[in-house]
Amino acid sequence: MFKRVLVPIDLAEPDFCKQAINLALREVKDSNAELHLITIVSGFTNALVASYFSEKEHKKKINEIAIKFRELANNVIPNDTKLVLKVYEGSPADSIVDHIRNKGIDLVILSAHNRSAVNEFILGSVSARVAERAKCSVVLLKNTPNEHES
Repeated sequence: MFKRVLVPIDLAEPDFCKQAINLALREVKDSNAELHLITIVSGFTNALVASYFSEKEHKKKINEIAIKFRELANNVIPNDTKLVLKVYEGSPADSIVDHIRNKGIDLVILSAHNRSAVNEFILGSVSARVAERAKCSVVLLKNTPNEHES
């Protein structure tokens, strides 16, 4: 049914996406689809943050994140899965929506944080922005990390 399934991964909370990955793996196995895992580094696009790092330090940090991301994927994704990994820099919502558009994603599976109303108002919701702007099906999983660990 779906040809390309996307799961955005927050490397700061890797256990938070377990349920989304498990659901995506079932979907790609059933339809022989590609599984796209992406992670987004948002700090370096802020001019103030970026001013504290040299270009060499910046590239080193992005490379470290890519290695950590690959290790996570190697630990949770079966070898026979058609896997696409990508590290982006910038706004999480914009990066996810751009990946959806540029790669022809059919289905996005997101773990939605359970934030307080105040945090939601101040920080906004990546999952809400993606669901609103994506031109494909979006599944939002709203469990806390402890509820879906098994």
